[in-house]
Amino acid sequence: MKKVVRPVVVAVVVSLCSPAFAQLASDAAIAKAETILKSLQNGQTGDVVKELDPKMAQALPEEKLKAAWPGLISQFGAYKSINERRDGQYQGRQAVELFLAFEKDTIVMRTVFDAEGRIGGLVFRPKDLAVLPARK
Repeated sequence: MKKVVRPVVVAVVVSLCSPAFAQLASDAAIAKAETILKSLQNGQTGDVVKELDPKMAQALPEEKLKAAWPGLISQFGAYKSINERRDGQYQGRQAVELFLAFEKDTIVMRTVFDAEGRIGGLVFRPKDLAVLPARK
């Protein structure tokens, strides 16, 4: 009986999880994360807000997002460059991590995409809290 039930459960889990994966190609996901970064740098937070999924739009209103980049600059100094780009799955969704070099430190910007390629997560963390594996 267990042998019959297990494959059915696995098949259901796979079919339930599959729609959560974004449909963006790896390079397209990285490019989209870089566009989000550029929009934040240029103060074009309205462009970013348009890309948020409904849940994120509620959690991250534009007024709150406007403070993000200036806050990073004041804490870490002038922005220099993207040192590394990673992409992969994070909590069942497609994600991109950009390692951002500032004068005082390097941090990670993690962007998580929903099944439609909309932003389902956007966080800035210390580089040692990166979760995606390095590209080979």
